[in-house]
Amino acid sequence: MQAATTEANPKILQNLISHLLAMVHAEESELTLGPPEHAFGWNFFPTSISRSVARTLAQLPGSEIMKVRGDSFDQKFVNWLNGKASEKGVGETIHFTLLSDLRSSRYGFF
Repeated sequence: MQAATTEANPKILQNLISHLLAMVHAEESELTLGPPEHAFGWNFFPTSISRSVARTLAQLPGSEIMKVRGDSFDQKFVNWLNGKASEKGVGETIHFTLLSDLRSSRYGFF
């Protein structure tokens, strides 16, 4: 997936995801945050979260991941992440997107 943020420093992004990793006692190695690409005032970070972490989060009691709009588990998870960013008050500065969605023609890139 890709995380887009208006912040040049990835700390806000790392803190948000680290909080989620702590919920399931996952290690920092289960998160990969690549170097940013800068465009149009945004910083785009290639981001990877272990699928096992995402599935564990979905299985937590009271988890809303499977109730979120999306055609696949990956889309539901990314939409849930965007919701969590909004809850933390950083929804205006951070947005998550699946790379497969960015490559689709619905965004008009191809």
